[in-house]
Amino acid sequence: MILGAVTAVLTATAVFGVFLVAPEDADQGVIQRIFYFHVPIALVSLLAFAVACVAGIMYLRSRDDRWDDVSASAINFGMVFSALTVVTGSIWAKASWGTWWVWGDPRLVTYLVVIL
Repeated sequence: MILGAVTAVLTATAVFGVFLVAPEDADQGVIQRIFYFHVPIALVSLLAFAVACVAGIMYLRSRDDRWDDVSASAINFGMVFSALTVVTGSIWAKASWGTWWVWGDPRLVTYLVVIL
């Protein structure tokens, strides 16, 4: 209960800071603010897959089904956040590059491979 309330307050504070306090970038303008969401989402997706990897190794070593459950949950979590990473990155790319997708960018293609 307390953790949920603290999380809600911190999230509201962060959103307030992103939209009302943080200055606009001189080159990109308001679209750069998407990075305040895009980068943490991408980091969480990678962390989720790292947890799934460690849990998978622990399952193979111990054959304890709890590790398999942790791995499956982390993969589901990572997939959702990977999709959000691609969506927020594509929104920024459209505003910045004029196109939703660039096949020459290895980060975009790598995230597509992760999702597939």
